Amino acid sequence: MIFYPESWPKIGRPVTVAEIEETLLQILSEIDCNCLSLSGGLDSSLMLWFLQKVHKKVFAFTIGSEEHPDVKYARLMSSKFPLVTHRVFIPSEEERKEIEQSDDPLGNSIVKLFYQSVKKFTNKIIACDGIDEFACGYYSHQRNPTEKTYYYYIRHLQQDHLIPLDKSSGNVCVYLPYLDSRLISLYTQIPISSKVDDGQRKKFLVEMARGRLPPAILRRRKYGFYEALTIKK
Repeated sequence: MIFYPESWPKIGRPVTVAEIEETLLQILSEIDCNCLSLSGGLDSSLMLWFLQKVHKKVFAFTIGSEEHPDVKYARLMSSKFPLVTHRVFIPSEEERKEIEQSDDPLGNSIVKLFYQSVKKFTNKIIACDGIDEFACGYYSHQRNPTEKTYYYYIRHLQQDHLIPLDKSSGNVCVYLPYLDSRLISLYTQIPISSKVDDGQRKKFLVEMARGRLPPAILRRRKYGFYEALTIKK
């Protein structure tokens, strides 16, 4: 009789969307945080949907220019839930100039400004970093859906995203539920072909989002944090 691990019957079996959803809800119930960095994209919008299932009240925060799609779609998503309080940080001209004159990379400067703004309201927040790497969320994944592309982004996740985030977030405690080891163990059992093809990125996340998120969010273009102050039509 196999005594440990108790989860051994699941090893090697196809991973279902229901398993991912159940695991994510369990993780969120264990995290004492009801604040979310909301970009209005698929990842953070889906996180908001699950977060409001766990908490009676949720606070969402977005940064960007008034005309930026992130602000538009974040407002669209937060408006779906009456118990979600949404704050949008529109950088002032002075803050924009400081960012332009900073020696830091543009993305790091905007992340730093975002967390400085968040700090005025809370000292802990949930962010959605890392899921693009494991769910094949970049356009490069779609153009070249191979192991080489997949592992390139995973190998660069630490240096390119997590370490800069750790430094730029200052004293704000950042929670990354999508990178919980329980979810990673599920992601890694999903074939690349079930994550991305020439018609769709993050296929299992899209499946989770259908019927829950506005269709416009599923169709929208992806932007990086460094583009938060850039007007895009």
